[in-house]
Amino acid sequence: MAVSLLAGAVWLSPAAIVAAFAAPQPSLASVIVSDIRLPRIVLGALVGCILGLSGAVLQGLLRNPLAEPGLLGITAGASLGAVVAIYYGFAAAFVLASPLFALVGALAAAAAALALARGGGTLALILAGAAISSLAYAAVYLALDLAPSPYATYEILTWLMGSLADRSWDHVALAGPFIAVGATLLLFTARSLDALTL
Repeated sequence: MAVSLLAGAVWLSPAAIVAAFAAPQPSLASVIVSDIRLPRIVLGALVGCILGLSGAVLQGLLRNPLAEPGLLGITAGASLGAVVAIYYGFAAAFVLASPLFALVGALAAAAAALALARGGGTLALILAGAAISSLAYAAVYLALDLAPSPYATYEILTWLMGSLADRSWDHVALAGPFIAVGATLLLFTARSLDALTL
């Protein structure tokens, strides 16, 4: 992360960064660090932490060191939800449309996987997740083929691949509460999740 503060189109030395923030007036270096690079670093760290936490929970719950949300179709459901928001223009009208649709898609995929597994154990849950993942990604690729414009295709691909480009403190403020709530829920339900693995 420290290297991310230094590297970019304009390379900054640690001494230049310290001098920029020590100066009484804002400089180009201080603006580059505080408004461009630092928000990306913070957002990347927050997203990485919650992804790692969710992966650790699923690995413990399924007793599989390779488990991750994609295994149960949750990632595919979230992707499909976001694609629907972008494809139909909701994302352009409302800034939180993509993440909210992704959340609904993830919850729907998880509920569908649980319903299909019907108490059949871990293997049934994984197989149900694989089926849901295949269907959801098929719908995503169909949306890519039928995208109304190259801009929509670009937006969909950017969401699917993930990007920290053009991120600011506004994005940190938007993502932060969702990440905090998710992490808090996982931490407070840790004992219940442990009990499920017995």
